[in-house]
Amino acid sequence: MMRMTFTTFTTGAFLLHLFLVSLFKDNASPFTFTFTSNDVSILQVVEAFAPCCNLGISNRPSYSLLLRANDVDTSSSGSSGGNDSTSSGTSSGPHLITFDLDDTIFPVGPVVHDANVALMEHLASLTASLTNANNANANAPTTTTTCITQSDFIASTKFIRSELAKDGIKITYTELRKRTIQREIERISLIGIEKSNNNDNDSSSSSTVVTISKEVVSDAYELWEEHRHMAAERHLYHDTIAMLDELKETFPDATIAAITNGKGNPLRMTNTIAKYFDYCISGEDDNVFPYRKPDAGIYKVAVEKYQQEYNTINTGSGSDSVSGSGSDTNTSSDDDDFCWIHIGDDLANDVGASAQCGAKSIWVDLDEELYNQTTHTGSGTTPGTTTTPSSGSTGTDNEKEKQQQQQQPVWSTATKEEQEMRRILNEEAQKYVAARVQNLSELPDVVKNISMGSVHVSCS
Repeated sequence: MMRMTFTTFTTGAFLLHLFLVSLFKDNASPFTFTFTSNDVSILQVVEAFAPCCNLGISNRPSYSLLLRANDVDTSSSGSSGGNDSTSSGTSSGPHLITFDLDDTIFPVGPVVHDANVALMEHLASLTASLTNANNANANAPTTTTTCITQSDFIASTKFIRSELAKDGIKITYTELRKRTIQREIERISLIGIEKSNNNDNDSSSSSTVVTISKEVVSDAYELWEEHRHMAAERHLYHDTIAMLDELKETFPDATIAAITNGKGNPLRMTNTIAKYFDYCISGEDDNVFPYRKPDAGIYKVAVEKYQQEYNTINTGSGSDSVSGSGSDTNTSSDDDDFCWIHIGDDLANDVGASAQCGAKSIWVDLDEELYNQTTHTGSGTTPGTTTTPSSGSTGTDNEKEKQQQQQQPVWSTATKEEQEMRRILNEEAQKYVAARVQNLSELPDVVKNISMGSVHVSCS
C-alpha cells in the first residue's frame, strides 16, 4: 500500500495533486493519500472528483464547522474582542471526544494482574478464617488452607461462563466475577475443613456446608475494583496525562468521555485523570448491557447522554438521532455541524463499531517498544493478521489452537469462536480508520486535523 500526504492551500496546488493521482491511479498497487486544507472549496472539489476518478473518501470533514471557523478567523482581526463563539460551542474542533480505556490510555494486562493479586490475597485470608470458623472440632489448631491461585480463579470463571452459554444466558463481567469469587471461596473453604476433619478422624465433613453471604462476595468484588483503579493510575502510559492536558487546552469546549466494556472508570481515578473526563459509559451499565462493544447499543447510549446533558448544538431530535442495536445508528446525516471523534486500540470494538455509529475513528496502534498494549488482538499481533500457519503449511489443528491460546491474555475467558469472530471483524474494520497513531502525544494534532479538514482518499 502506497501512502502520500499533501497539504493544499490553493486550487492550483490541488490540480497538481490531482495530476499526480492520475499518474499513480493505474499503478497495480493500491494506495492512499491525504489532502489537508482549511479551504472548504478545495476539500469539496476533492470530494466531487473522487467518484469520476474511482477514488474512495474515508474521512469527510465537517464543512459547515470549517466555514464557521474560517468566518471567525477572517473577522476576528477586525473585531473588538467580542464573543465570537457560535452555537456549536466549539468552532475550532470536535464537540465530542470519546476514549476507550484498556490498552488505549493504560495497559490492561498489568492493571488486571495487580487487582487480581490483591483479590487473591484477600480471599486467602477470608477462606482461612471461614475454614477455622466452620471447623467441627472447636479445640483444633488454626488451619492454613490451600490458597486460591489466579489460574484456579480463571478456570472457575471459564467454567461458569461455559455453563451459562449452554442455556444462552448472558451476565455482566461484574456478576461473572462475583459468582467466581463465591465458587472459589466455597471450594477452598471446604477443602480446608475436610483436611482438618480428616486429621482428627472426624467423619462429619461429608455433611459440611459452607454458606457465603452476598455481603462477603460484594466486599471482595469491591476490593478488586478499587485495586483495579489504583493499578490503572500507577500504570498509565507515560504520555497519557500530557496528551489529555493538551486536548483539554486545545479544545476547551469539547466534551470528553470514556466508552468501555469493562469496569474502568476515569472518574474514579481522582489522583490522575478524573478532571479531564465529563462522563463514562460502561458495558456493565443497566441501560447498556448486553449491548456492549462491538454492538452499536453502547455508542447509542454514549451519544444520547451527550445530546441530553452536554449538547450545545442541534444534533437531532433526542434519541431519534441514533437508533437501537443492530440498526442504523449513525448520527443524523443532515447534521453537518456535529463532530464526534472516538479513540481506541481495538479495530473491531472501537474503530469499526464507532465509525458505523457516526464517529470519526482514530486507531491507537502504539509503538511496541514504548508501550505495552496487552490485548492488541492477542499479545501485540497486528490486527487483521494471524500467526497461525497459512493454508499451504502443514500445521496441525492442535498447533493452530496452541498459537491462538498464546495470543490470548491469560486472564481472558473468550472462546475460540469469539476470537475467530474478532479476527474477522478486525479485518472488516480497517476500512473505517480515519487516522492511526503510534504515540499518544500525536493525538491532539490528529484530532484537530480530522475535525478541521483532512480528507483521506484511497484507490484500490
